[in-house]
Amino acid sequence: MPQMLSFPGNAFPFGTHVYREPHQDQDELMADLPLLKKLGFNMIKIQEHWGIDEPREGEVDLSRIERIMAQARKLELGVYLGLTMEQAPAWVWRKYPDCRMVYADGRIHNDPTQYCLPADGKPGPCWDHPGVRAAGERFIAALAQRLGRFDNLWCWNTWQEIGFWPNDSAVLGMCYCPHTLTRFRDWLRAKYDTLEALNRTWQCGFGDWAEVEPPRRSPFAPPFIDWRYFMDNVYISRALEWKTRALRENDPRKRPVFSHLGGPYIGAGADWRWAKVGDFHGCSNYPAWGPFHGWDDAFAQRADKRVTTFFEMWNAMMFRCDYVRSATGRDRPFWGAEFQGGPISTHLHKGRTPKAEDIRRWMLSGLAAGMNGISFWNHRCEISWQECNGFGLLDPEGDTTERIEEAARIGRAVNEAPEVFSLGQPPRAQVAILVNDDLYHFCQGTQNDPAGHLYASLRGHYYRLWKMGLCVDFVEAEDVAQGALAGYKVAIQPVSLALDAAHFKHITRFVANGGMLITDACPGRFDKYGFCPREQMVRGGRDVFGAKHRDVRIVREPDGGRKIWTPDERGWGEFAPPTVLEGANDLAGTRLRASFYLQTLEPTSATPILMAGTEVAGTLNRYKKGWAALVGTFGGHSALSHPLEGREGVYETLLDRAGVTPDRCGALLRRRRVWQDQEAWFFINPTDKTVRQTVPLDGATLVRDLLGDTLVKTSKASLQIKVPAVSVGCVVVRKPST
Repeated sequence: MPQMLSFPGNAFPFGTHVYREPHQDQDELMADLPLLKKLGFNMIKIQEHWGIDEPREGEVDLSRIERIMAQARKLELGVYLGLTMEQAPAWVWRKYPDCRMVYADGRIHNDPTQYCLPADGKPGPCWDHPGVRAAGERFIAALAQRLGRFDNLWCWNTWQEIGFWPNDSAVLGMCYCPHTLTRFRDWLRAKYDTLEALNRTWQCGFGDWAEVEPPRRSPFAPPFIDWRYFMDNVYISRALEWKTRALRENDPRKRPVFSHLGGPYIGAGADWRWAKVGDFHGCSNYPAWGPFHGWDDAFAQRADKRVTTFFEMWNAMMFRCDYVRSATGRDRPFWGAEFQGGPISTHLHKGRTPKAEDIRRWMLSGLAAGMNGISFWNHRCEISWQECNGFGLLDPEGDTTERIEEAARIGRAVNEAPEVFSLGQPPRAQVAILVNDDLYHFCQGTQNDPAGHLYASLRGHYYRLWKMGLCVDFVEAEDVAQGALAGYKVAIQPVSLALDAAHFKHITRFVANGGMLITDACPGRFDKYGFCPREQMVRGGRDVFGAKHRDVRIVREPDGGRKIWTPDERGWGEFAPPTVLEGANDLAGTRLRASFYLQTLEPTSATPILMAGTEVAGTLNRYKKGWAALVGTFGGHSALSHPLEGREGVYETLLDRAGVTPDRCGALLRRRRVWQDQEAWFFINPTDKTVRQTVPLDGATLVRDLLGDTLVKTSKASLQIKVPAVSVGCVVVRKPST
């Protein structure tokens, strides 16, 4: 088994951002560092800016950063140092005017503003430009050689909140400059080998490689799939790779390197490629910033405290963190690389100031999802125009707040015996939700918002499983091809509209070896390039699902309910009426609301399990050693939008048949972190009342109540615990040796 990367003393990295430009007076910052040390922080985060630190070519000034690092070293504080290469110096734009990124219509993305906001200089210069790339490499070399001398430097971050935003060209994106188009053609040559093979796949007629281009107006053409894969997965990964290589070659102590996401790109597989470049990975966590989706029924209740805090816990924290943890991979640290410490503030819109209970809920939710390090954003409120007086654990003046005291209390408790948190991981889940980058790009390029449907169904499937008490892993298509589904009991494929037949063979192998596949309606109605197979199903699907496609219609949303996703009907007879699917045979007594699509089927070897009146709308088929269930609608939607009153039961029954066992303690959901013979048990209370519960120890012995407020009573055989409404408690136990 690979060894998990560790930091000095196996400590749990517990820090806060303290410096970027623009910034407060440095003397004030220096006065704050001893306070952070006293509170129990063991790390600070510093963000450098290429545009500030090399104002003239070859003149690198890191004195401000060195001063902070030297003071941190005296206080025995580690340093997490983030690069901001996209904020290029003014001389770069002047020396290399053709390094600007280019949109599909030929417009230049021209923003040489020497200021880090609103997006840390993103998208920055085009890193395929040889001159600017070489200049960036020289700067990173100088920076790593200088700052790498500090023995309290813990790690480097090559790209904070990875992405191409802001982007003024919708899904076609950038960069259409000659340098990147040349690299794109080189990549296509390696992928297709011959121009004839590319023409066959794209159904095009190029006569020379120099003629090959991505789409420039409409995305719904086959080249779009390869273009977006290239820019998201290849271009960005290559940018991460050269930065990482420059640091490793020039850091005298070879400290670990990582990058982090602003938030996961739900449904996309690029996160997996980016994570593999570094030694570990992370994401930003601002749970009070957009915990809802506009399609949620709960969106209308967002003024309710209980509803908001509940969605912050399960959606903004655990769902997003489980996604990034999965992309990071096992035996590799996953960090909350930016973690909300104060109120969200954007211009005149100031959000609520977090209370101690919020900090606790957010931190313990992140730990339950597998975080191995946390760095708050930031220690004091922002001074910038855009984020004025927001985000800080501390107010602009004063040495304490209830939020920093609570964060510090939890940080100290974790680091009393940190290994189960710094090195421990959640056990492998029983259920995988499948992620497919080609499907994601197909949905991006298709009208009627399939990207919204993919997001909604994937997220709804997760929520349904989360409420059952099931941990979930997300497994990406390239890992599926390497056999990553082996060991899972169930794999769920949300909104499987575009499936490649070659990829489906890998999923078929999982079913044949004993797994259960559950898919939404119309699996492989298109191939990954948008072409429609005659059978209106992925090749091989008829055998696996034991059914033929019969018909598909858009189904109206419930009468009297709000209209969320249904397009305007062109005329009479297009849409089916609102429909609730009724369980049949082994699923008798269950039900599921039909959402957006209603697919009906003609079973060949499958057993009908869902009916729309007299029509079969769901099947379950025995395929070799496993099972394949085709649910003839977008099954994740109804978990959060237009939910049925009372029990649905469809997915619970299928999971039970597959031998999936939830981890619940009465009304509490339990998550585990495992390190050697220790386990951290997180008890999540999703209800609106305090829950008292007896929890069997099952041979384990109690090590400690993490925060001293979860245990009520202990015995040799069990624990009596108490968890407040919409909150999380944690105990650490030792399991007997096996």
